[in-house]
Formats: sequence, structure tokens, C-alpha cells
Amino acid sequence: MRTHAVVAGLVIFAWSIAATAQQPTTPPEGEAQIEPQFEELDGAVEPGVETPQRWIVDGGAELRLRSLRIDPIELSGTDINLIHWSEMRARLDASVRRAGVGGVTIQLDALDGVLLGDNGQFVGPPPNSNTGVSLSAKRPNLTRWEVGLRGDDPLSRDDYGPVLVPVEPIAINHLYADVNLPIGLLRFGRQPLNYGATITSHDGGRHNRWGVSKYSDSVDRVLFGTKLDEAIKAIGGSDAPPDLSLDNGVLLAVFHDWMKQDDVALFRDDLRQIGVAVQWKKSEADWFGADWSGFTLSQGAVRLRNVKFDSLAYGFPFLFETSIGDIDLEAQYMHIRGKSNEISEGFAALASKPSAQQDIIAHGARGVVDWNIGRVRLTAEGNYASGDDDPRATTPITSFTFARDLNVGLLMFEHILAFESARSVGVGIENLSGADVESFPLTEASTEGRFTNAIAAFPQVRVDWLHPRFNHQIHTQVGVLMAWSAAAGGVVDPIMTSLAEDGERIDDDAVNYHGGRPARFYGTEIDLQVGYTFRDNFHFVIEGAALFPGPALWDENQDAVNSFLVENRLVFAF
Repeated sequence: MRTHAVVAGLVIFAWSIAATAQQPTTPPEGEAQIEPQFEELDGAVEPGVETPQRWIVDGGAELRLRSLRIDPIELSGTDINLIHWSEMRARLDASVRRAGVGGVTIQLDALDGVLLGDNGQFVGPPPNSNTGVSLSAKRPNLTRWEVGLRGDDPLSRDDYGPVLVPVEPIAINHLYADVNLPIGLLRFGRQPLNYGATITSHDGGRHNRWGVSKYSDSVDRVLFGTKLDEAIKAIGGSDAPPDLSLDNGVLLAVFHDWMKQDDVALFRDDLRQIGVAVQWKKSEADWFGADWSGFTLSQGAVRLRNVKFDSLAYGFPFLFETSIGDIDLEAQYMHIRGKSNEISEGFAALASKPSAQQDIIAHGARGVVDWNIGRVRLTAEGNYASGDDDPRATTPITSFTFARDLNVGLLMFEHILAFESARSVGVGIENLSGADVESFPLTEASTEGRFTNAIAAFPQVRVDWLHPRFNHQIHTQVGVLMAWSAAAGGVVDPIMTSLAEDGERIDDDAVNYHGGRPARFYGTEIDLQVGYTFRDNFHFVIEGAALFPGPALWDENQDAVNSFLVENRLVFAF
């Protein structure tokens, strides 16, 4: 089986270097975030050197309001066509540090995804409106929308669609401490799973060229990081002053993560991860007669273990990025290999079949080349995530899923597939509601906008219309996204296919997310962005997308209509 459910085991294969915030090769647009940055090892000093004991307070805030319209969200149905909504989010960052000692950092989101206005019913199950008469609404409440049961039949995916649910007003993303030791940095607490944006995890920051970030991958971790080259020089007795900058040198990080503990009286149900990462960085170089800048070469290795489901998996993430003259380069690759019973147990119950231990073999890759010609940027982007056309509980898991917030386009993966996969998950959960299973992987079959089971080509052009010296900036950006299934058998809905399985073969039972026969070509999407920025603090962005669906998105009658998205957002950050 190689289903989207494997994302539960894939996303965690992220790695980090202590205090090294990975930045994209080009400045992000359309969204704002203020994040504490550590340009040095924050006071990690040479032994015996006195350091001024001064306090440093960093902070920032962001308020984002966005409105979206998708017509239609259901490509081949008549129940749910146009949807539109407006939502908001506030983000607060703060850190308090003492030079030479360390500090504490916190990030929290308030009213994340809350719909504007007073929404819901006055009586009945939550959420509850503040008034029974909409004309008298004077106080907004705390609701958002998600895919849930709207009709009477929980076993029919057509009866699932947007429903209102209550929202927690505040969510803490990060809360961790840094301790500056003579030999490096010790970081512990709830921290980003990875700094910046990679195919395995995303810190929720302002890194996307399209759309916004909505989700911060976090982990409860103890991490130690040091500059390996400086440690070697110190051991060798070098008299040269230490270079504490994170822009040059070789950095080493080791870490231990608590992914899950559950019953504290049992150890076998714990899910833990350990890892190591090495990163070589060079801020400037003149290699091979060319001007290099921002050179980064990283390699990591992680091990994930859970005794209860006999899960053991290894991940090997690789990252390379640099600038050579007017060319910016980025390359990422992730290889995952292991075994587990956890995914099989849930899907075997869905298909009324015996479970079995499954091999895990998955891959993901991303490549971006930017050519900067004055105020014009030409981009060639390619993305790959291995997929699955066989959701049976006895076959290997080979589906790879990008980080939730690493957006590939605006509409196809971000909204259309997210909506349809969530409807199937609703049916699957209802079918398993009375089953006695310890593993419940069906929720992870919902893509939630993640790029998975796909090969995509995404050429783009961006134009900055004003010179950087102006406080006002206007830009336009256009991209054409073309995507195919990475699985030879095409795009397969793992839940509806598992429910339809009736024999030794699976290909004759397989369906896509719209009920049609599996096919490989998702379709073509055209994306457009127009943005205005004032002093890097205020952003007004309008984005549009047009999706021309291919056979992978057709229904059983080989029908699917074109879909269109319009989004505008206001962001103020300081």
C-alpha cells in the first residue's frame, strides 16, 4: 500500500541545524512574518572571555486578512459549486535573551483561520452564534470551516462539504530555550521541526511565492549544535579568534524528538526520533572564476522508532542552494526507507482484510532555478513526490508528501484535491467508527493541500516594476503548473478504492477522488499574482488561478468543469 496516509510517518523526517534559519533564494512575497533571527551563536563565546551581561528583547507582530472565492470547488458535482469566505490570523513573536547566556523564544497565533463575522446557529451544537437575528449581529464569534457531514448519509461522499466548527482562540507554535555553552548551543522545548521551507517540513514563515502559510510544523526536541570547523581548530590549539558567524563554516547538529508518548505507564507506545545533520556554508566565494554567494550544502540522517507497531524508518534529507552571479539554484531530495504495521492495521480493517507489516520506500525532490535579469526573474521549477496506485494493506508504502505549507500552485493541490480527499476521509472514518482498531490512519489520507503523488513542471515569470530604492513596490508574477501522477497506475483514492476492493486484483476496483477511472494527467493550472508593498510592512496581494482539469480529475462520466480562484489579502507586519 502506498497511500497518502503515510504522511503521518513522512512529515517527521525533517532535520534542523541549531539557530540556522533556512531562507529561500529569493525574497518571499504576499505574506509577512517577523521572526527572531540569530546571526551569530547568540553570545556563545570563547572560554575565559568576559561578556557584557546585557538583555536583548526581540519581537514582532503580523495581522493577516484574506478573502477567497473558488468556483467551483466540486469539479463534477452539483451540490457544492461556488464557495467564498474571509478569514484572519494574528501572529506574535517574542524572545528575551541575555548576551553570552541564552534566552527564551515564543511564537503564538491568535484567531487563526477564524471566519469574519458572527457565524453559526443560535441554538444547537457548537459553534453558536451570538444572536438569533443576523440583522442584529454586533459581535463576531470564533468559527472556521472544514469538510464535514452536511447531509443525511454518512456513507455517501456527496453528503460531505463545508461545515462550521469552533476555533481555539490562541495556539502556541513554539516555546523553547537556548543555552549558550562554551562548545555550542543547546536548544530544548517546542521548536520548529525545520527552519525555513523544505519538502519535509515548513516552519510556517513567509517563504512561499504563491499563497500563504497556515501551519507550523513543530516538535518537542532537545538539540545541540556547534561549529565543527571551529571545534577542530580549538582542539588543534589555533590562536585565531573564533568565527561564530553562521554564514561560514561547517555546522553539526544532533537531536532527540518526542513525537508521541500516549500512555505514560507504557514505553512501547512511544514514538521517538533521533537525528544528525551536517551543513557546510559559505557566504561568498570566487570558485571556478565565478561569484558565489549564499552557498549551503546539507546532509542529514534520522531514525524513527515505535515498538507498538514495529515501526522502524530512516530518512536522508539533502539540501543544496547557492547563487552564482545572476543565477539562484535550489535542490532538495529526501529518501525514506523502513517498515511498519501501523498504516496497514487501519486500512486492513477498512477493506476487511488481514493486516501485515509493510515496507516503506518513498522519495521526494524539488529543483528551482532563478535567472535574475534586472527587475525580471525567470524561474524553472520542478517537483516530484512518489505516489501509489495500490492502497492494499499488504503492499509497500511508497507515497511521499510535501510539507503542508510548501505550496505548489494555488488551486489544484491547495484546494481541489484537499476538498475531495477530505470528503473521502469522512466516509472512511464513518466506516471504521465501530471497528476495534488501534491505528487510525485515515485522517492522514486527507491531503490538506499537500503536494503528493505528482510530477510537476512549473515555469514562472516575475517582474518588479519599481526600483528597490523606492518605499513602494509593485510586482506581477505568472506561472503555468502542469502535473502528472508519479504512480504508473494514475491518481487513486485510497479510501474509496479500499471500500470497493472485491478480489485479488485492485486495478479493476480503483477510482480517483472524483469517482472516475485512475489516470495520470492532473491538468494545467495558470496562476497570476499582483502585489503592492509599502516599506516591507504593508502588503496587498491579489492572486488568481484557472484550472483546466485532466483525466485524473474526471468523474465516472469523464466530466469535469474548469475551476477558478480569486484571492485577495491584506497583511501588516512590524
